[in-house]
Amino acid sequence: MSVRSRMLELAKGLDGALGPTLARASCGARRRLPASPDDVLIVRLWGLGNLALLLPVLAANRARRLRLMTLERNAAFLRVHAPWVELLTVPDPFALTFLPAVVSVARELRRDPPDVVLDAETFLRLPAVLTRRATGRPLVGLATPGQAREPLLDRPVAYDPLRHIGETFAALAAAAGLAAPTGPGALRAHPAARRRVLTRLGPVRGPLVVLHPGSGDHFPGRRWAPERFGSLARLLVEGPGACVVLTGSAAEAGLITRRVRPPAGTLDLCGRLDVAELVALLAEADLLVSNDTGPVHLADALGTPTVALYGPNTPHRYGPRRAGSVALFADLPCSPCLDDRLAKRSACRDHRCMAALHTDVVLSACLCILQPRLRFPGPSPVLDDALPR
Repeated sequence: MSVRSRMLELAKGLDGALGPTLARASCGARRRLPASPDDVLIVRLWGLGNLALLLPVLAANRARRLRLMTLERNAAFLRVHAPWVELLTVPDPFALTFLPAVVSVARELRRDPPDVVLDAETFLRLPAVLTRRATGRPLVGLATPGQAREPLLDRPVAYDPLRHIGETFAALAAAAGLAAPTGPGALRAHPAARRRVLTRLGPVRGPLVVLHPGSGDHFPGRRWAPERFGSLARLLVEGPGACVVLTGSAAEAGLITRRVRPPAGTLDLCGRLDVAELVALLAEADLLVSNDTGPVHLADALGTPTVALYGPNTPHRYGPRRAGSVALFADLPCSPCLDDRLAKRSACRDHRCMAALHTDVVLSACLCILQPRLRFPGPSPVLDDALPR
């Protein structure tokens, strides 16, 4: 487990230990929301993919004053793709500067409170406690069962485990009196980042396929076996003559490269791209194959076809939404085990849900996208509503 993964688990543990008590201490009479607020604070700390899914809400309400409280690591992405939003950033928890930054944000919100707070967290309580105490303004958020969030909320929104998280963010916006988007957002690559990526790629012969074998900070059980990514890479090079690029975080780079053992000619960019360059690469790609993590949502917003692999999470809630993409999900009796109602914590160490996604099934889904005349052979563990026929 990476340092950031441990940090995330510690943060969730701290929230679980302190959150319910502080939530009860902070609750009070429900406050009335303005009909159409002009000044809105949105809270979403973790998850680049979640921020990509939040972009449609930000775009639909750009005529209002929008402030977003998030982690510093997300700032570069938001400054490019939502430059009209004012950022209130804090470092990762347990950094030496975290508490001073939180105090500074609280003081700023107390001095200049918004009309309403939209809490886009799904299970954390401490951010809602902070903003409720600092602003004194109405708070809209998810009433996630088992997470003691509802006492903090002036307008609770019912939690639906089968509603896509993008649609959940839209429902929160509507409940807060904001414009609610009706579909996926749209990203564009930054021109300078695109030029850098094209230089790295050089001449591309054949379809450009990006493989993302990592899973970010949260729960490595979401990973399809890196060795299977390696087998898939070889089959894509030997079959449709794909140009294969590997991506992943710097923390995952060594592990991925050693275990994937990509074929000759594969371009390994693990740990070598900033967020803008990753977006630009995904915009150029003909296909992304990824575990359930942020690049799926970036590619979806770019309109890049994706084969996304699910097990601990359900694609009904986190899958790609655009036509032409495929979400593979074995749907075992124990899946999904990562649930907001359990604070996204799973004790599972036998990731048979990911092992059930065999390489030939994933390859078939890839070929159906790269060679649309093919049909998916089936039967298979695939959600293929948007599969090309």
